[in-house]
Amino acid sequence: MDTETVILDAAAGLLEQHGPVRLTTRAVCEAAGVKAPTLYHHFGDKVGLELALVRRAMADFMKRKRAPADTADLVEQLRFGWDVAVEFALKRPSLYALFAQHVGANPDLGAEGYALMKARVQRLVDTGRFNQPVDMAARAVWAASQGALSLAAQQVARKDVETTSRLLFDAVVNELSRARD
Repeated sequence: MDTETVILDAAAGLLEQHGPVRLTTRAVCEAAGVKAPTLYHHFGDKVGLELALVRRAMADFMKRKRAPADTADLVEQLRFGWDVAVEFALKRPSLYALFAQHVGANPDLGAEGYALMKARVQRLVDTGRFNQPVDMAARAVWAASQGALSLAAQQVARKDVETTSRLLFDAVVNELSRARD
């Protein structure tokens, strides 16, 4: 295993055990069995390490999100992507918190997920299921999903996150499906 992978694996383990606040370069170096200059050579600084950790996780997350839903129903395909995101935040809350911490300054972290969701929304607009312009519909879906994801980041109980997530998804789909005045 290469040094970069060893460091990222050590950082991921520490993150899952202790959360983002206790993810320090010193602790990562100790867990990876490397000296600080080695970590800095590969990642530049702590922020670079965190971003590399998030990017690696996002690559795995996007593989799952791109996997075809087991349905031809376009709304269910959109729901599949939504549910994958919520499940990721619930299963890996520390990693999701790290993602949320960095996405504002690094919008590329969420760009692929947004593009995939927007493509699914585009198909719903094209078929007449959604009655709003694609950009507006995509923003509405994205904003509602971020609301559900924020509950997971706040460590709200799983059942409550799942219930609220379904409510938000259904509400936004119903609103976007209504006839325009």
